[in-house]
Amino acid sequence: MKNKRWSSILELCENQGAVTVEQLTAVLQVSEATVRRDLQKMEDNGLIFRFHGGARLIDNELKEKSMTMKSLLNIEEKEKISRYGASLIQDGQIVFLDAGTTTYNLIDYIEAREITVVTTGIPHLTKLSQRNIKTFALSGFVKSSTVAVTGKETVNQLSNMNFDIALLGTNGVHPAAGFTTPEEYEGEAKAMAMRRAKKSYILADKSKFNKLCFVHFADLQDATVIIDAKIEDFDYQLIDYIVAP
Repeated sequence: MKNKRWSSILELCENQGAVTVEQLTAVLQVSEATVRRDLQKMEDNGLIFRFHGGARLIDNELKEKSMTMKSLLNIEEKEKISRYGASLIQDGQIVFLDAGTTTYNLIDYIEAREITVVTTGIPHLTKLSQRNIKTFALSGFVKSSTVAVTGKETVNQLSNMNFDIALLGTNGVHPAAGFTTPEEYEGEAKAMAMRRAKKSYILADKSKFNKLCFVHFADLQDATVIIDAKIEDFDYQLIDYIVAP
């Protein structure tokens, strides 16, 4: 219940810019004391900034959200996308699995056997090993916000690998800018993995559409996008997409 409340609070902050305690009490249908406790704990975890009578997000468009924050946003949409993404993996394949919350959730739904996974996600390594999935750990620097391995060494390693399928996340899907991410080396790693894969899929919930970040890593035609629902104000003539059932 706490995670659902926190998720609702973050989504309201994203949509409105800021929310009041009074609003949250009405929307969440809990006491004012519960709302205030939630806001205090969320601020302690670096998810929001509290002000007198309400709260707003700390993150702005130029700063990437932490993995903790991302895991609390668009939960149901990400689950649909993750489940469908996992179904694309076939027995015996070599898989690139990007860092991020949607690809992390995807691991729970993998049914293919005798696969090998290469991932930039540090939390992914533990979950993959718990499921006895053969996994290759890349080397490089760890980005604190996304808990992802990145850097020149990471990109160089990927340049010597071949993948049957690459499953990646993105921070933005834009008709003109394509697929984008905030950090240069992370973008280079994504681009390299896509170049070395026979087929690439971008896992993107509705919050990523019509947004762009600093670094372009691929054009729209370079991958098939798995989404949770058709985004009405996006030009779908530019993109190959699948709506996850």
